[in-house]
Amino acid sequence: MAWDDYRKQYQGIIKNLLNNVDICNERYAKEGDEGYLVQRKVYIKEIEEIKTMIKKKELELGYYKESNNGNED
Repeated sequence: MAWDDYRKQYQGIIKNLLNNVDICNERYAKEGDEGYLVQRKVYIKEIEEIKTMIKKKELELGYYKESNNGNED
């Protein structure tokens, strides 16, 4: 079992969301429309939710153990 077996399927989705964040940053800088910041926040929240879900699933699958000191065991 490779360390990234489970998360591989989400790499493209996360990359696309990060690209969307970059586009929102660029358009906000060029146009100043606050709507881009609102949408940027939505993309960032979605990225965080996906990463949290991946971490929980990887713990369930036994890829690593959760520790109290923040380091992986």
